[in-house]
Amino acid sequence: MNLQYYFNYITIVEEGSLTAAARKLHIAQPALSNQIKAMEQKYGTRLFFRGSRRLELTDAGMILYQKAKRMCEIEQAAKNEIASGFSGQKGMLRLGVSPSVSGGKIADLLQAFAEKYPQTEIKFLEASAQDLYKMLQNGIVEVAILKTVGEVPENVKLLYARPTPTMALYKPGAGLLDKVKKDSVTINQLSNVPLAMEELYQGPVLSAFKAKDAGVYLKALSSRPDVSVRLARAGLAVALVSEMATQAIDTEGMAVKPISDGAPLASQFCLLAQRGNYRSQVVNNFLNVLAEAFQLDLGDITSAPEESEL
Repeated sequence: MNLQYYFNYITIVEEGSLTAAARKLHIAQPALSNQIKAMEQKYGTRLFFRGSRRLELTDAGMILYQKAKRMCEIEQAAKNEIASGFSGQKGMLRLGVSPSVSGGKIADLLQAFAEKYPQTEIKFLEASAQDLYKMLQNGIVEVAILKTVGEVPENVKLLYARPTPTMALYKPGAGLLDKVKKDSVTINQLSNVPLAMEELYQGPVLSAFKAKDAGVYLKALSSRPDVSVRLARAGLAVALVSEMATQAIDTEGMAVKPISDGAPLASQFCLLAQRGNYRSQVVNNFLNVLAEAFQLDLGDITSAPEESEL
């Protein structure tokens, strides 16, 4: 039965007469009377006692009144939640982040998002770039932030990419690159110097150093840049980290130099989403907060939910 019938029925009960209900609902009284007859036929019983000046409910009518109120309340709650969800106030943000970009900056970002959208739940997953690609494809996460030195697969949507050069970070006076006097270093100057880096740099480093006939001394490999930075701060290795990473850490007392011939070692800071799927307003709200936090120019990609690609 049309839910409007139940809404009208509630109004009739609470107004106490068909005349008053018709006036409030702006519906002709005969039409309301016909609705009541249809409902009584549907439930096979009288809903009102006839004959009195004010309509009185039968026991069946009281049961239906209580259930009708509940049905209408559920309908209204659904409308409210759907409207709120479309605006991104409610729902769940399913975010994937690679270890190479997680840490304090991402924690600050999620805090800012949670403060701005307190009714939105957050599901945060940390995984490698390859695993994040699979999570996006399988719908486990809707958006991912990662750093990569390889190509982004075509079956995920690249929303934003910022190339970032790789820097050499080391402690002056530790005997690692003390002979380097310029504002940059070369791959040959890094030959056989103990290096600490993230795993994603390993392949490009081996290839670039081989091309220059330079020796590679891998002191430490890790999934996060902070391990490399810690070893560099202790004077145990030269850390190879992205320029973006150096902007987010305390480099006081450290030498930070670009690798002048290190183009093959450059990485990309990438923002990815599911390809071909509707992008929720929750995600668009997050992208706006991220753009502000990281000072990114995301253009108009957050202006409206994305329609499915055909």
